[in-house]
Amino acid sequence: MAEATPLGTESRTSAPAGGPSCGEAVVRLLEQYDVDTVFGIPGVHTLEIYRGLAASEIRHVSPRHEQGAAFMADGYARVAGKPGICTLITGAGLTNAATPIAGAYHDSIPLLVISSATATGDNGRGHGTLHDLPDQRAFMSTITAESIDVRDPADLPEAFARAFEIFESRRPRPVHIGIPIDVLDLPGSATERLPARGRAPLADAALVERAVELLASARSPMLLLGGGAVAAGDEATAVAERLGAPIGLTVNAKGVVPDSHPLSLGTTLTLRPVHAAFAEADVVLAVGTEFGETDYFYAPGAAAPYFAGALVRVDIDSGQLQRQREAVVGLQGDAAATLAAIDAGLAARGRERSAAGDRAAELRAGRTWWPGAERFMPFLAALDRGLPEDGILVADSTQPAYVAHHSWPGRAPRRYIAPGGFGTLGPALPMAIGAQLAAPRSAVAALSGDGGALFTIPELASAADLGLPIALVIWQNDGYGEMRDSMDRIGAPRMGTEITAHDFMLLAEGFGCRGVRTESLDDLPGALAEAFAADRPTLVEVHS
Repeated sequence: MAEATPLGTESRTSAPAGGPSCGEAVVRLLEQYDVDTVFGIPGVHTLEIYRGLAASEIRHVSPRHEQGAAFMADGYARVAGKPGICTLITGAGLTNAATPIAGAYHDSIPLLVISSATATGDNGRGHGTLHDLPDQRAFMSTITAESIDVRDPADLPEAFARAFEIFESRRPRPVHIGIPIDVLDLPGSATERLPARGRAPLADAALVERAVELLASARSPMLLLGGGAVAAGDEATAVAERLGAPIGLTVNAKGVVPDSHPLSLGTTLTLRPVHAAFAEADVVLAVGTEFGETDYFYAPGAAAPYFAGALVRVDIDSGQLQRQREAVVGLQGDAAATLAAIDAGLAARGRERSAAGDRAAELRAGRTWWPGAERFMPFLAALDRGLPEDGILVADSTQPAYVAHHSWPGRAPRRYIAPGGFGTLGPALPMAIGAQLAAPRSAVAALSGDGGALFTIPELASAADLGLPIALVIWQNDGYGEMRDSMDRIGAPRMGTEITAHDFMLLAEGFGCRGVRTESLDDLPGALAEAFAADRPTLVEVHS
């Protein structure tokens, strides 16, 4: 569980005229951390923050629901490679956004969540105060790396410094800063950013040498890259080329080593014979992965392998080094720096780099898909033809996406965005908005089922307000198809699964967007090309 930390104990009741308030100081600090975009809905408890935003060059994006704000910040962070920022009101604003914040926690995505909090004199006293949450800091501590309660404006720079220290030197999960509404009104004299502190840990040199010994003597080594290796593609490739080791990737690492590389197996960890190759390897080097269930469970009966050989793990989070699968050598450190040290050790032993990949080619040629996956391949192929090679696909929880997680081509990192193990419905559209704002020159498509799309469909209005040429591709199977199939598999009667919108074209028009219903898969690439050239979002409906 995350830490819950109060800063400051002094409470003031009034602010002198003139000078910035604490709420305005929040914005000044955001500027000093080079923040360019904030997602949030203004409320009576955050007016001083919005006073500051009105005078700032920081772009403010208003979603239609606080859940959308945090999903947008998440999508922005995944594509931009820096923290996403959202501002939320006390109580209800935070609880509305709790699902995407928890999802970012699960997927190790850096979010800075800034909220108001119940006034100092009312906090925890059961006064029936507007938006009161009995213990907001404790609630947020369960889904963040740290929840910080700022009770004195002078402590605001310290709260920011602690948040960014976590982002830069620890597992980059969300951080929450809560500021009581009476404190937001106080003078915010302390607005200077504190010096940067903390670096990602460096792996122990002796342990690195032990890992090098194991890898150098391996006859059938394998590399497994997770989301923690997203910024370490070059270093991972160098190590693999010195070892001639095939590279498997989890969904969050898709594209970190491109599928086109001769040693890459892509995100096909669940498939035969790739799964068996990892289980039977004499040494596996796993980087930045927790062996999570959602990296494996989409293929029926698949699970993270138990390794017959030695497992070497690299992770910035020391707690991960022995979880799920026990490491023979556990290296706590930044993925890129640790892999660079391993590469240097292999080079010192005379290992030359080579991209030849006979073993990887054999594994790729032998891959077999689970029954039922082929049903979605023509649709995904048409979707791929319509999205430029440097485009971004944001996938929701929907049946085609479960196949795309493993089959969609990984051409570069941060181009395939898929929420992982928290597993909610509806994130694709708002995350695509954040992704588009982070990469304005890229074509962005969101893939959603007709059931999941309805969770966040109002965010079409947000995208329309922004004039974003996002394509929301809806796989229309008239309800919750995965649940129907799951009930059928166990012989249970279908219940609650026949749910959809009556007319998505009218919905699109009502939100100020374009609507296109494709007649065949051959029409999909052209519909997407028109969507990416438009001046507003396009909803593209594809019938299963």
